[in-house]
Amino acid sequence: MKTNRLFFILAAIIFISVACGPDIKIPQYDYDTGNNSGGSNNNDDDNQTGGATEEDIYTVKYPEAGVTKVKTLQTTGYFSERTIAQGITHYSFYGIDDVTKANQNVNVLEVDLNNPKYKINFYFTSRNTTSNVGKVNKAIAAINAAYEQEAIYNRTNGVNHSEVTIRPTDPVDKSRRFWKHEAALVGDGKRKLGIINGAKGTKSIEEGGYQAIEVYKKLKERNIYASAPLLIEDYEPVGTSFVPAAYDDFSIRQFESSFHAEDYRRHQGVRHPRTAVAITEDNDLLLITVDGRFPGKAEGMSARELTKFIAKHFNPQWAINMDGGGSTTMYIKGCGNPNDVINYPCDDGNGVWDHVGERYLSTFLLVQYDE
Repeated sequence: MKTNRLFFILAAIIFISVACGPDIKIPQYDYDTGNNSGGSNNNDDDNQTGGATEEDIYTVKYPEAGVTKVKTLQTTGYFSERTIAQGITHYSFYGIDDVTKANQNVNVLEVDLNNPKYKINFYFTSRNTTSNVGKVNKAIAAINAAYEQEAIYNRTNGVNHSEVTIRPTDPVDKSRRFWKHEAALVGDGKRKLGIINGAKGTKSIEEGGYQAIEVYKKLKERNIYASAPLLIEDYEPVGTSFVPAAYDDFSIRQFESSFHAEDYRRHQGVRHPRTAVAITEDNDLLLITVDGRFPGKAEGMSARELTKFIAKHFNPQWAINMDGGGSTTMYIKGCGNPNDVINYPCDDGNGVWDHVGERYLSTFLLVQYDE
């Protein structure tokens, strides 16, 4: 009898403690109303553009060419570095980093855009691997670029290949990807590159998505790769507030049970392989890959972690997440690995820590000699 009474008392205590525990609310986005309680585009300003002017929204801000160069790597004791060619440096990191407190494998290729020997080619094709595209085009280096075509704005050499065909009014499975063209990397196909926030000043994913499309349509630049999220905007680490990070605020289980894999909160809130691009004030381009999905070797990063990591080690003026997951690949000619792939792609899903397993893609960034 005493045992039963003790059991009921303990059960009551457990029930009360759970019921009275902290109510953790993950930001929600209503695609029907466009009401967003999370994301980097929120702005308390009542103006439609959140106080941003037309010039702010439609103007690409490029770094000044020819300025005095400063050292790009801001930290010591983390990255190894080696010179690939004059004006091209490869930085590599493997180990437990201070931002994620987890094992990471990161590759960063720095290209001096003031050097007339090189050009950055926005390359579009119908499905190929990063390494094969690099080899066929005699590239010094190559990375995968943007997301799937229906979700992004894609223009190369003056030709529009995609102006975003999905809409929030489509079935839910498609509308979850409308956030993927928030910002864009633009360039002239040579050495002039910039990043623009197409959704600047908007208050919801839907509003930002529509504005971004109109912004890209009006740009005169010959090359545009839209992607998301914007990580650093004129030194402001906006990527830290795009979504909450599961590793900081919530549990992975909450994210996985609450959101579809393509939902921006889960997509950017949990750790995955990442491909990013950054531009420094003194006109250096950084091509960045973070490996992931290899427990104990390379855990990957959330958008918040990636933002903090890039800002800490390189402090660029601008940075954007281009893609990730099984697409993340960096090719460096002559690196000595199979297919000259320097990182550890995971698209084959076999869990083997090797340099094979690339995904077939359509958009790439190539570092080439400007002949």
